[in-house]
Amino acid sequence: MSTSQTLGGATRCGRIIGPSLDKIIKNAAWRKHTYLVSSCKSVLDKLESLPDDFHDPSSVVSGLAASDADSVLQPFLLSLETAYSKVVEPSLDCAFKLFSLSILRGEIQSSKQDSILFKLVNAVSKVGAIAEEPIQLAVLRVLLAAVRSPCILIRGDCLLHVVKTCYNIYLGGLSGTTQICAKSVLAQMMLVIFTRSEEDSLDVSVKTIYVNELLTFTDKSVNEGSSVYFCQGFVNEVMAAGQGSPLPPPDVIQILLQNPETETVMTPDSPSFRGYVANGEGDSETGDMSKVRQDAFLLFKNLCKLSMRFSSKENNDDQIMVRGKTLSLELLKVIIDNGGSVWRTNESFINAVKQYLCLSLLKNSAVSIMSIFQLQCAIFMSLLSKLRSVLKAEIGIFFPMIVLRVLENVLQPSYLQKMTVLNLLDKMSQDPQLMVDIFVNYDCDVESSNILERYY
Repeated sequence: MSTSQTLGGATRCGRIIGPSLDKIIKNAAWRKHTYLVSSCKSVLDKLESLPDDFHDPSSVVSGLAASDADSVLQPFLLSLETAYSKVVEPSLDCAFKLFSLSILRGEIQSSKQDSILFKLVNAVSKVGAIAEEPIQLAVLRVLLAAVRSPCILIRGDCLLHVVKTCYNIYLGGLSGTTQICAKSVLAQMMLVIFTRSEEDSLDVSVKTIYVNELLTFTDKSVNEGSSVYFCQGFVNEVMAAGQGSPLPPPDVIQILLQNPETETVMTPDSPSFRGYVANGEGDSETGDMSKVRQDAFLLFKNLCKLSMRFSSKENNDDQIMVRGKTLSLELLKVIIDNGGSVWRTNESFINAVKQYLCLSLLKNSAVSIMSIFQLQCAIFMSLLSKLRSVLKAEIGIFFPMIVLRVLENVLQPSYLQKMTVLNLLDKMSQDPQLMVDIFVNYDCDVESSNILERYY
C-alpha cells in the first residue's frame, strides 16, 4: 500500500477519499469488519491507477469514469451500514468534503433507488438515528452540504426524507446545542431550496441564516450558553466549505436542469412523511414548472400539512407533536420572510399559499399555545407585507380572526396575546402604504368588511 503522502492517487477525488479509507481501515474491528477492510484496500489500489484529468459527464464522481464511480463509493456505504461510530465518522467526514467540493454530482430521487448517490444519502440519513452527538452533527453537516451543492439535485420524496431526518434530530437531539443546530440546518436548507426556486437555477448565491433570530419564539430554554455561537459557526462552516471550488461543467448543470420526463416526483405510498400527502394527490398542481420549483412547491405543501397536525384525544399533551408543529411554522416563516417575486407571479405558488398556508393559519387560530400564536402573527405580518396584492379575500378573513378577535375579547382577556397583537399593529402602522392599501381595499370597498373602522 502507498504511503500517506500519496494515498488515493493523483485524482482530486482520490486525495479526499484515500485518507478517509485509510482511517476506516485503521478504526475497523478487523474480525467483525473483514469485508469492509478488504473493500477499502481494493478501492485504494484502484485509485492509485486512475488518471487525473478524466472527464465523464455521466459519472456521479468528478474525475472518474461512470464505471468506476459506484465501486469507489461502495466502502462508504458498507461503513455506514455498520453503525459503528469509529468507521461511521470518517465516512461522514469524507461525504461532507465530496459534496462540499462539488465532486459528487447528479440527481437523487426515490425513483432511482439503484443510484449510488441515492444509497449514500439514504445511508447517511439512517445513521442520524445513532444516539451520539458527534454522529448527529456530522449527519447534519453532510445533508446541508448535499442540499447546498450546485452539482446535486435532491428531488421529491428523497428531499422530504432529508428534511425528515433533520426534523428527527431536532426532536430527539441529545443536547440543546444539537437541537438548535438541527433547526438552523433546516432553516438554511429552506433558504437554499427557495432561493433556487426564485432564480430557477442551481448555482445561486444564498445568504446565511442568523441562528439568534430562530430563537425568537421557541427554544430559548435549550440554549446552553454558547450554543448560539457554536451553531452559527457550524452553519457558516458548511456554507463556506464549497466556496472557491471549481464551477461544475455546463454539461453537468444542463443534465440536472433539463425538463423532467413523465415521472412521479412523489407517491402517496412513499416512506418519507407518510400520512402528510393525501392519497390521490400527484404532481398536477406543479404544472409545467421546472424541477427546482416542483420540489420547492412540494416541500412547502408538506410543511403546511405538518403544521396542521394536532394531538389525539387520548394524548392531548403531546410535546413532540407541538414542537414539530412549531418548527414547521418557523420554517414557513423563514420561507415567506425571504420570498421574492415568484410568490406573487407564479400561480402554483400563489395557490399553495391560499390552499395550504392559509388553511394552516385557520386551523391553528384556535390553538392556545403562545409560541404558535406568536408565529401566526409573524407569518400574517409577512403575508401583509409581501403578498397582500394576491391575498385580498384571505386577508379580509384573517385580519378579524387573528387581530380583532383578540382585541375585542373582553370575556377572556390574554395579556400576552393582546401584547402580541399590539406589537403587530405597531409594525403595520410603520408602513404607511400598507395602512393605505388596507383602507382602500376594505373600508372603501362596499363588498368588503371594514377593518380600520373596527381597529380604531
